[in-house]
Amino acid sequence: MLKRRPYIVASIPIRNDDDIRIALSITDADYVELRLDYHENPLRLDYENMKGKRVIMTLRELDEGGYRRFDPTVKKKLIKLWKDLNLLYDVEIKFAEKYGVECDGAIVSIHILSEKPSLDEVIAAVTKYIDKAFAVKVAVRPFKGYKTFLTSLLELGENIAAMPMDVDEVERIAFALLGSKLIYGYVTQPTALGQPHYKRLLKILEPLYSS
Repeated sequence: MLKRRPYIVASIPIRNDDDIRIALSITDADYVELRLDYHENPLRLDYENMKGKRVIMTLRELDEGGYRRFDPTVKKKLIKLWKDLNLLYDVEIKFAEKYGVECDGAIVSIHILSEKPSLDEVIAAVTKYIDKAFAVKVAVRPFKGYKTFLTSLLELGENIAAMPMDVDEVERIAFALLGSKLIYGYVTQPTALGQPHYKRLLKILEPLYSS
């Protein structure tokens, strides 16, 4: 029996105002992720226009797969602004703990891009936030045993988004079917390795969960 349908997130790099218009025009995805680490100056953008929309604000850290490096003060200012506007945002657990960032109701994330992680350490980090975050997201590049690793995380509860990167899209979809709360697809170009187009995700997943 399938678990509840994962939220389909359409992710788009934001470099200019045209990208924002494209992002805000999308109505068929559950959420639209604005990858603001592609923008040269995300502080100048008008976030008031996004209030009340089903968007995810993301300024990804460079060492966790981001596009460019930003001073931590920029990210802290943005997160405070997003929080004040009641916008959903994604923040890395490592950044949140280092700078004391508010995580209640946010997506808190871990991106494991190189060494094999300790399952116990990741479980400890995940369980710390699982009851107060909108979702705890763990994305990994393949290592020996990564499928079992991600499956173990999904067993922690319904607030987990677990996804492999740099793999065939079938694997990403498989983890969505196993209970991942979120699955990401691209709009104009992939923002992570292995992402399918979000419309392909809709085409595959919606019939499986329709009554």
